[in-house]
This record gives sequence, C-alpha cells and structure tokens, in this order.
Amino acid sequence: MPLFRIGKDLHYFAHVPKCGGTSVEAYLAERFGPLGFLHPGHQDLPEHARWWRTSAQHVPAEAFFTLIPKPWIVSSFAVVRHPVSRLISAFAFSRNVQKLAPAGWTIGDYVAHWVHLRHREPFAFDGHLSTQSSFVPPEARVFRLEDGLDAIIPHVDALAGEASGRRTMLRLNVTVPDGSAQADAVEITPQTLALIGELYAEDLDRFGYDLGRVPDASR
Repeated sequence: MPLFRIGKDLHYFAHVPKCGGTSVEAYLAERFGPLGFLHPGHQDLPEHARWWRTSAQHVPAEAFFTLIPKPWIVSSFAVVRHPVSRLISAFAFSRNVQKLAPAGWTIGDYVAHWVHLRHREPFAFDGHLSTQSSFVPPEARVFRLEDGLDAIIPHVDALAGEASGRRTMLRLNVTVPDGSAQADAVEITPQTLALIGELYAEDLDRFGYDLGRVPDASR
C-alpha cells in the first residue's frame, strides 16, 4: 500500500494485486518522487528472514492502519477490476512468472487449491487471491481498471493542485492481455464460476460487478 507525498501531505494508494498497481506506482513515483511502504518482490530474502508475508504494497488495509495512523493520511484511492478477469491474470502470473502453480493446472485447479489453502495460508501467492475489499479502505476513491488507468490522472491533478507530468500511464507488468479476449482464452466451467462468485461475493457487491458479465478492460 504505497504512500506518496504531495508537499507535506501523505496520500495512500491502496494497491490491489493484479489491478494495474505497478503502473500506478511508476506514475506516482515519476511525478512525486520515491514512494513509501513499497517493496516490489521479496525473492532477495529467504522466508525466515522476512518480517512481511507479502510484498509490502500488498498489505491488507486493516494491517496497514495498525502501523500508520489514519489521521496521517490526507486521501486514499484504489483501482479494482472484475473478479473474474483479475483471477485470470493472477492465475497466469502464478503459473507463468512466479512458477507457484504447476504448468498443467487449469484455472479450476487453481481456484479449488485456493479454497483449501486460504484459511491456513491467507497470504499465499503474494496476496494475489485475497479479496479486493480487504485492500481498499471504506473511504478510498475507487477507480475501475476497465475505465482505463488514465482516468486516475485528473484525480491526482486535483490532489496536487496542478497538472504536470505525463498525461498517460504506461502499461507495466501485464502477464495476460486485458479484456474479453482473455476470458475466452481460459475455459472457466460453471462450477468454477460459481465458486468465484462465492469467494468474491463482497467484491462483486461492493464494486458493482456482474459475475456473468466480464467487461472489456483493454481500454
């Protein structure tokens, strides 16, 4: 959950994994300087030597605010996406990049594994399968990835009181092309879809997504 500073004010970007967070962090750092509470990856330290369970920016909001007093934070915002397309992206990243999911697994295997793992190891897969709601504070301004990351820039301009820097965000850390085409590339059975609906019911309701209608996030 990176912190960025505008003048003397601290602002909070609630980084929801697999929702374009790396692109947003790069933009904020380019515009405002180094970010706080950011550690991209933890492969450089063995597990027994880490004080964190996930990358620092993947900390749940509740845990974050036990460390950082809420009055210190002037504003917060987050980017969310349809739970199905987010899960497809997480699956591709786990299998193809992290090598944490076996190459022969289907997305159904991945989801079923998470069902059995989540209570015992809630921070597995670097937090990529945690609910989006667990990262987003109630007061945060919420943007949808489907509307494009450039929609964030006017909001940041308003926080800064000026418009500077690039007028577009670079697409970084993309493991699966976004949009409806990616859903077609991964076969999701009705049983798996129903399971996704149960696991991410809070996200579907809070952020206004329809389980059976995955929007185009390619814009």
